[in-house]
Amino acid sequence: MPTIPVRDRENNPAGEVEVTASVFDRNVKRTLLHEAVVHYQASRRQGTHKTKTRAEVSGGGRKPWRQKGTGRARVGSTRNPIWRKGGVAFGPQPRNYGYRLGSKKQRHALQMALTVKQRDQQIVVVDTLQIKAPKTKEVAKMLAGLDLEGKVLIYDSSANEDLVQAARNIPGVSVSQGFGLSVYDLLLHDWLLISREGIERLGEVLQ
Repeated sequence: MPTIPVRDRENNPAGEVEVTASVFDRNVKRTLLHEAVVHYQASRRQGTHKTKTRAEVSGGGRKPWRQKGTGRARVGSTRNPIWRKGGVAFGPQPRNYGYRLGSKKQRHALQMALTVKQRDQQIVVVDTLQIKAPKTKEVAKMLAGLDLEGKVLIYDSSANEDLVQAARNIPGVSVSQGFGLSVYDLLLHDWLLISREGIERLGEVLQ
């Protein structure tokens, strides 16, 4: 089984942790990773775009001129789509862009994303993620001690609200908890910061 070194807050060696090979060392399919990212982005779309049809545009209730005898083309409303200030034909309407992606595909894609991070040595395992107080300087001090720069994704397997509050004001730093880890977040960030307990939990859940 592959191993990942464990560090303490001061970036000193604190042992190693064995990780599940089927989760952190498997074949990577770029097409499946792409499919998982597209699925995630589609599910996040608000879908609130809206244009007015001819029935929703104000005015246009009276027929502009009589049907016959004027020499002009027949028309029933000044709000039809081919007129200025008219409605929009076949315009966007509110909709849900989300769709279902198989649970096996989602799990395999998450395994592949973790494998990519592990092979690129972008997973940093610390002995604990507990902080003394929900203050931004606590998380900033921890990241500086570990020499982590750029975008950092902190994954905590437990619901640690103090960590969420302390990290949300730091640019480029995100916190994921429980089952909220996604392929998109893993590939977006430069580093994955995780505790020994968290990486063991991931191996148990995703194998």
